[in-house]
Amino acid sequence: MSSVASVRLALLGFGTVGRSFLRLALAQRERFRDDFGIDLSISVVASRGGVKKREAWVPEAIPFTDDLEAAAVSPDVDLVVELIGGEEPARSLLSSAIAAGKSVVTANKLLLARHGAALATAAREKGVGLGIEAAVAGGIPILRAVRESFASDRIVAVAGILNGTCNFILTEMEKAGRAYDDVLAEAQRLGFAESDPSSDVEGNDAAYKLALLARMAFGQDVPVDAIRREGITRLLPCDFVYAEELSRTPRQIARAAVLPSGNLALSVRTHLVSTESLLSKITGPYNAVQVSLERGGDFVFSGRGAGGDPTATAVLADVVDLARSGPTPLVPPLGFSAFAPLREAGPAEFVAPFYVRFVVRDRPGILAEIARAFADEAINVDAVFQAPWTGKDALPFVVTLEPVSQAQLDRALAAIARLPFHREPPLAMPMTA
Repeated sequence: MSSVASVRLALLGFGTVGRSFLRLALAQRERFRDDFGIDLSISVVASRGGVKKREAWVPEAIPFTDDLEAAAVSPDVDLVVELIGGEEPARSLLSSAIAAGKSVVTANKLLLARHGAALATAAREKGVGLGIEAAVAGGIPILRAVRESFASDRIVAVAGILNGTCNFILTEMEKAGRAYDDVLAEAQRLGFAESDPSSDVEGNDAAYKLALLARMAFGQDVPVDAIRREGITRLLPCDFVYAEELSRTPRQIARAAVLPSGNLALSVRTHLVSTESLLSKITGPYNAVQVSLERGGDFVFSGRGAGGDPTATAVLADVVDLARSGPTPLVPPLGFSAFAPLREAGPAEFVAPFYVRFVVRDRPGILAEIARAFADEAINVDAVFQAPWTGKDALPFVVTLEPVSQAQLDRALAAIARLPFHREPPLAMPMTA
């Protein structure tokens, strides 16, 4: 290359992803210089609490500090990479960096879901770049595809498996017939689940990612709180037995879809997906996103959605993109310069066939009472399944329903839940293709 552009980086955060990013940036530096004419150098690594011991592979020339704010606004830095996670101090640090004229790259889905529009506006006004590709599905380049590749068509739905922890748990429960708590403990031992897994298993992590995807796909302001969330913690081994009878399998699906009314349906919940579906083939700690277009049909992106190396790869791709194209992209980082108000679909608009599992103290008349409650809401029962389980004191059985609105189902289940024979509250899952 005839000329080389120097880009000096500050790395904020030195956990799993931060370490992977630094290793990758150091390993690729010579190639980027030769192939792209970009010299990426690390000016400083900042970590809360500092770094107690410098690892042997980290060059002595790279300084470490616990002063995150000073690193974010240093005059010796052109671009700030934020890999701390969480809302604060990440939001304040990126705001300071932007105000100081630094381009920023982040993998922080929580921060972008809550403050992404404000950060994008600040970056645009300051004339600096904002890279966010790693915030959804790790190394899968789904945000760039939604923002740019499908601009010539109209997106009607985005849906997918956005949390590898949940997908690992569900596929292990399916494979071995094991209980949720047992598989969760294994996921924690293997590093697929945090010591506190609640954000993953209750659907919050996937909801942050879906909020970003939905904004970029539909140009509407999607607050995280508008997304219906249901966790995976209540699934039992029997649910996988019944699902197999129905040629289906449970998957946590994050979904945003435009309904015929023009309103946007948003949810993160466990679906029983057909075993013919591509999403049913995604196993272990992997992610997949299906984008449905008005004219172009369906596209599925899959790959490793989390972990140090996949996320670091996406972060570094944003760094290289900003270094090559300049801080002011033709397409805004969130796809739109401004968002329209959310047109939120109500529960009466979501219609699907449902699987409803009950665990009861067996006695005469249970099916009649359940059928009566469904009939009161004009809900048609499709079939009843009862595997040969032992123990009359906690008997699981399943009722499948013909297509019904979420509003009807919610009212019927509220009435059924008041009946005296339950050992557990009823569990309902939509059945989708």
